[in-house]
Order: sequence, then C-alpha cells, then structure tokens
Amino acid sequence: MADVLGGATPEPPTAVAEDDARDQQDRGERAGSREEVRDGRRTSTRGDAGRDDRGGGDQPPGRRPGPWPLFVGQVVHASREAVRTPASLLVSLVLPVLFLVMSGLVVGASPLTDGAADPAIQRLVPGAAVFAVAMAAFVMLAFGVAVTAEQGMLKRLRGTPLPMWAHLAGRAGAAAWIAVLGTALMLAVGVLAYGLELDAVRLPALLLALLVVIATFAALGFATASVARSSQAVLSASMGAVVLLSFVSEVFAFDGDLPRWAEVTGLVFPLRHAVEALALPLALDVTGTGIAWTNLAVLAAWAVLGGLLATRYLGQERAVAAGRRVQRAGGRDAGAVGTYPTGSRSVLRFGGPSALGMVWGQLRHANRSVWREPIYAFFVLGFPALFVVLLPLVIGDPEVDGFAFSVWMTTGMPVFGLALIAYVTMPETVAGARDQGLLKRLRGTPLPAWAYLAGRIVSTFWIVTLTVAIVLLLGWTVHDVTPVAAGWLPLVVTLALGTVCLGALGLAVASLVPDADAVPGIALATFMPLVFLSGVFPLAEVLPELVTEIVGWLPLAPVIDATRAAFLDGAWAVREMAVVAAWAVVGAVLAVWRFRWEP
Repeated sequence: MADVLGGATPEPPTAVAEDDARDQQDRGERAGSREEVRDGRRTSTRGDAGRDDRGGGDQPPGRRPGPWPLFVGQVVHASREAVRTPASLLVSLVLPVLFLVMSGLVVGASPLTDGAADPAIQRLVPGAAVFAVAMAAFVMLAFGVAVTAEQGMLKRLRGTPLPMWAHLAGRAGAAAWIAVLGTALMLAVGVLAYGLELDAVRLPALLLALLVVIATFAALGFATASVARSSQAVLSASMGAVVLLSFVSEVFAFDGDLPRWAEVTGLVFPLRHAVEALALPLALDVTGTGIAWTNLAVLAAWAVLGGLLATRYLGQERAVAAGRRVQRAGGRDAGAVGTYPTGSRSVLRFGGPSALGMVWGQLRHANRSVWREPIYAFFVLGFPALFVVLLPLVIGDPEVDGFAFSVWMTTGMPVFGLALIAYVTMPETVAGARDQGLLKRLRGTPLPAWAYLAGRIVSTFWIVTLTVAIVLLLGWTVHDVTPVAAGWLPLVVTLALGTVCLGALGLAVASLVPDADAVPGIALATFMPLVFLSGVFPLAEVLPELVTEIVGWLPLAPVIDATRAAFLDGAWAVREMAVVAAWAVVGAVLAVWRFRWEP
C-alpha cells in the first residue's frame, strides 16, 4: 500500500547509521582539504588542524600569534625593505666610513704603517659610530615611517589584526641592528686600519651607551616623522640636523676652537652627549667602569620627549597627502601644476597667455612651492652656506694641498649646492608630479607641457644662482676669499654648464626610475659618494690614483676643477668643460628618450 501511495519502505536503523557515518566522513575530508586564513596567517586543517604552513608551529584555531612572533616578523619585513633600498645602507654604513677617513686626514691620523696606534683615533671612532647610529636609527627610520604615513599604511593598520606597536617596533628593531652593524664597522675600521685600542673591562659600558643612544635616536625619529608635513621634509630636516650638529657636537673631533654659541648648541642637543657616552669607554686615560651617567641621563630625557611626541601624534591622519597640501574648500591646490595667474584676464577673451607669460607663471609656482617648504629651503640654501662658515672655523682653517681649507669650501660648496638642487631635488619634484597624475592632466589644460618643464628649469637656475651668491658672499665676508678679477666670466659659464649637465642627468634618472619614491634615494646614493670622491673635500691624498683618474671623467669632478680654475686663476678649463658638455648631452638624450608623462 505504501508503494502504491508513493511512500518508501523504511530502512533498518543500522543502514541509516552507516549512511550518516559516510556523510560525516565525506564532510570531514572536504573540510580537511580546505585552507583558511586566520588573523592574517594562512593555516591548513589537513592532517594537523591549526598548524601554520609557514613553519610557525602549532597555533590553536582563532588565536593570534604572541608579541614575540609579531615583533620578529615585522623586524624581518623592515630589514628586507632596508636591504632592498641601497640608499639607506649607503648613508648608514658607507657615509660614516668616508667621514671617518676625512676626519682622520684633517687631524693627521693616518692608517697604520709601523704598528703604532694614533691617539686621535680614540676620539674619531666614537664620533663616526654616533654618526652611523644617527643615520640608521634617526634619519632613515624617520623617513621610512613618514613614507608609510603618507601612503596611508599606518591608517590602514587599524583595520588589520596587526597592532600598531608591532609595526613600529619592527621598524625600530631593523634600524637598531643596522645601527649596531654600523658601530661594529666603525670599530673594525678603527682597530684594523688605525690601531684603535679596546679595553675588555669597559666593553659593557660601551654596549650600555650604544643601547641608550639607539633608543634615543629611534624615539626622536618617530617624533620627527609624526610632526613633519611630508616625507621629503623629514629626510631634509633629519639629515640636515645630523650633519650640521655634527660640527658643533665633536662628532669629527677637530682641534679648532668653537664659538661660544656653537658649544652651547652642541650641549643642548643629544648628539654631543651621544659622542661623550661612547667616547668615555674608549678613552685611554680613564679608570673605572667608563659609564657616562650624566650624558646617559640627558639622552634618556630626550628619549622620553621623543616618545611622548610620537605617542601623541604618530598614526593620526595627516593633513598632507603624498607630501602635498590638502586643498581647502574654495581654495587653490598648492601642489597643482598647469596653473597660471588668473584674475581680470580671461583665457577665452584674450586668446591665452603668451609663451613668456606661461613660463613666468610656472616659475612663480615653482618658487612658491620652495618657500612654502621651509625645510627644503634650508636644505638647498642654508646647508652649503653653513658648511662654508662652520667647517673652516671648527677645524682651524688648515692649509691643504697649497690652499687654505676655507678656499676649498668656498670653491666647492657652490658646486655642491647646484648639484643638490639640479640633480636631487628638481628630478624628485618632476617624478612626483608624474606619479600623482599631474603631468597627465596637463593635456586637458591650456598649459603646454614644455611650459611646465621650462618653468621648473628656470626655477632651478634661479635657486642655483641664489645659493652660489650666498656661498660666495659668506666666503668673502667670513674668510676674505674672493675670485680673481678675470675669473668671473669663466666662473659663471662653468656653473651654468654644470647646472645644465646635472639637471639633464637628474631628469634622466627621473625618467629611467619608474617609482617616484625611489628617485631621491637613487639620486642621493650616486650623489653623496661623488661629493667625497670628486674634490669637494680634500681627500686626494687617501684616494688611489686609479680612482682619481676614473672620477675625473665623471660629471661632478670636472665641474669642481673648472670652477676652481676660474675662481683662483681666471682660466678656462677647456678639457673639463668638454667632459661636462658631453655628460649634458648624454643626460638630455636619455631624459627625452625615456621621459613619461603618465605613471
């Protein structure tokens, strides 16, 4: 009857149980082969549920990793980022070694020749170590955090399982090991090349001082990144502060007498106390533990101040996006390109501005962008000027290769300034505008692309002229160093040709590098070694002859040699100017060939 009515004959209970068991087994196998993502970590339930497929060990489902795995993971990530950025390792490891060699040359410390140690090196090595720590734990740490803040990464961390403290602690940990590596490198150079003496009894004091110095600079780096308006401002402010304060903080341990204001400045800021804290354990005439308690207390106070500022402001949403002001309602974007003065004149009414008017408008815009960023203005204008004034005063203005050191600075800093402006800063601005789509949007405006570039180039010449004028004026008023009467014309022509050459090479770098964030790093990575190898500072005695010959065919050294020939003798350095012109052609061809208007 049940069959007739469409029903089914009930199965025995054992058959039902077996079918249920088979269904559960199938569901279990399907679930076992499924991968899940828990707390940002990929896990697999096949075989051993909760085991991390990256070798992290057993992890109960739904449970976050502990503080130590989070910290180690972020340190590894930040370390990979640092290693993949050659500029960070250059300024943290290579640049301090160059400063150590230059300082030794100035004070007369030479590499070992007869097995005797040089007493001056006991003071030079701690200064170089502090410089390396400051570059790694302050400059590059602050710059990296500022870049992540500009890109919105710190803000997006709030929506991820990764705590903010783990990310920041990982960056600090990566900066710390690079700082320790830089310190070890300075000690190794001192021991192997200059006979530095280390006392094993005071090594714990040296380690304690190093940890306090790293913590202080890291806290100040976080604070700088939290209050600055852009990553470029962070880089300029932090690196400029370290280099300038180095001359009044005994980082280079020169024998000259500092003015009273310079001594007070050095005592106020932490760099001087960091040098004293590391120098005391290495001093030969000190007994006891070698712990500089007073200096460590000052450093701890600076660390607390930096930590408070970073805690208060770091991680907040910035009013500056990608280094540019946020446009106010009804206002005009300060970072926009392709604008020209508006008002009673109408483009439609008068048929558009003239070519000269468009270039003039872009020149005004470029200049406004400079003066609205005080840190940038200080870096490109004040940096060379302070080198000219302070460095000869600090080291006592000795005679090097037949010339006073003030002559070297007065003739070298104009080239340093023009190279910094034309090769480093101007290409970074153009590359930033490209990656933000500003150059692409020029096609929809009445402004032609050539007018934008012409305005930037003319602005570069104007800022170079201002920088050179300031340097020459200070060389005349402070050191009584002036060009010969017949040297003005070749000097002007040489500096103009050098600006064209380095500007073309800078645009070539901006064209060849696809990412605007990498342009300043690559430019600085190639610029800083050439500064030391090309004769801005008198290092010819310590450079191999082959290196000197090779550098003579690179663009910066011929500009410096031609500038000094015009300044001192009123001569035209034809061979050097021909090399510079050739490099200008190469840079211009590469820039035009590879230049892109779109990201």
